Amino acid sequence: MIAALQRQLRRGPLNEPFEPYARALHDHWIGKQPILFHCRVGPWFQVMSTIEAFEPIYNRRSLEATALASCRGRVLDVGAAAGRNSLLLRERGHAVVSVDIDPGLVALMRRRGLDDVHQGDIFDLHCGAFDTILFMQMTIGLVGTLVRLRDLLARLKTRLTDGGQVLLDSQSPGWWMRRWRTRKSGVYLGETDMQLQYRWLVGRPFHWLYIDRGTLRMCAEAAGYDVELLAEGRMRDFLVRLTPRQPH
Repeated sequence: MIAALQRQLRRGPLNEPFEPYARALHDHWIGKQPILFHCRVGPWFQVMSTIEAFEPIYNRRSLEATALASCRGRVLDVGAAAGRNSLLLRERGHAVVSVDIDPGLVALMRRRGLDDVHQGDIFDLHCGAFDTILFMQMTIGLVGTLVRLRDLLARLKTRLTDGGQVLLDSQSPGWWMRRWRTRKSGVYLGETDMQLQYRWLVGRPFHWLYIDRGTLRMCAEAAGYDVELLAEGRMRDFLVRLTPRQPH
């Protein structure tokens, strides 16, 4: 099975990185049932389900519930995918702006009834100021490296209102990445690559970042944030609140 997937991933041409995921979510929405797709993380292949894009999986429900309850004011939902969190926040009375880099996911969110939806890279997006900037389902990993994480956190400070916050979740690289990753000088363990496949669609590989709490705290504090741990999950995952440090 793995050998067959490896051969298929080497075949061309490759599609946009997130097109397989977007197509899988579209087929889930049309067929009203979960779809399986493949994700390569480093040398490992995982079979994943689209169900998480439409409802929280069991072992993350409490963490995600805490995140949604912690949102306030105008919210930017980054990497919104099928718009699950955006729809829930709108039901709670929040003004929500949803953004995703894949045009297929933007189209899907609009079909699901979201109207303030934008396609673009969070590094370049300008939609005003927000009381909450939300990165859930580990979408902060899209930065790919610690250098880009620090760059993004610095930029986000200019997009927050006074008293605004960034909420994000991630997962420690942990032992499972140490099993295969050869440490190189200056390379953080959680910096890896990912590739998606759904049926015949294979996306281009892209960089991904898993980050532990201590390293995240150092990056955030260096960027001028105070860091508060809000919740911990069962799989070394966690939720934090970042608030720009006020000058004394």
